[in-house]
Amino acid sequence: MRRWPTALIAVIATAIAALLSGCSTVAQESPAEGEPSGRIVATANFGGDLLLERRVPPGQSVLRALRGATPVETSYGGGFVSEMLDRSSDPSRRRDWFYWVDGALADVGARHRDLGEGEEAWWDYRDWGQLTDIWAVVGQWPAPFVSAGSPDRGVFADEPLRAELVAEGVTISSDPRAPFRVRVGSNEALVASDPAWERASVDPDGAGLTVAIDDGQIVALGPNGEKRSPVPGARALAAAVPSGLESRRGILMVVAGLDQEAAEAAAETIADRPEALRLRFAVAFDREGDPITGSGAST
Repeated sequence: MRRWPTALIAVIATAIAALLSGCSTVAQESPAEGEPSGRIVATANFGGDLLLERRVPPGQSVLRALRGATPVETSYGGGFVSEMLDRSSDPSRRRDWFYWVDGALADVGARHRDLGEGEEAWWDYRDWGQLTDIWAVVGQWPAPFVSAGSPDRGVFADEPLRAELVAEGVTISSDPRAPFRVRVGSNEALVASDPAWERASVDPDGAGLTVAIDDGQIVALGPNGEKRSPVPGARALAAAVPSGLESRRGILMVVAGLDQEAAEAAAETIADRPEALRLRFAVAFDREGDPITGSGAST
């Protein structure tokens, strides 16, 4: 009978345990500057805490790219992240990991979603008690509109953000019902003119809005997912929702103000300082167009 070395037995046992638990990491070097790449980002608490940001080789699954950046534990056959970066799924506290690719909530497990060149997968560990599904986010602007603006479909966009998309090479559509669109205006006007925003205004929970307009006020979730409450001084918001039934088929981003002037001021800020949206689910702005931070206003 062949006797296996003790060290080898230990290695095999460790590997089997890792497979059973769904825990593994495959260290990868970041692509050199100028080489094709995608990006992995991880945050916690609605983007409030940045945990990880790394360029990764494209053409692999989101899960493999993630494992190249940090140790990961998975569940449900390896497609769903249950623990990483010292944060684990906790059903009792209603906290879990979710991910978006270029502004849209992923509709498949990370093992089955490939990460293309230039795409960014954003993971966030958050409370899901108030909002189970947040279908679209503004924090990866100008995605998804850059990739959506191919010549065969195009993006409908209001100024001043239309000019920003044109500068990115986006094909602009003249159809205000285009699946991908960017609207700027008073909330009253947008509700009257855009059916997707009208639906979102009636049912902000169903639309996955962390920041919304309720009874003439900008309201936002608290930093830990608490129920929406008024944001002092807020006069406009930037938020994203599916334009139809599925976010991967179309997204509407709105810059909506309690009046037209507030909406235009917020849109000018986004045009001049797109980083104001970076890794935020939605953003509230004051009358002058400055982002309001704290109390969930930039969740």
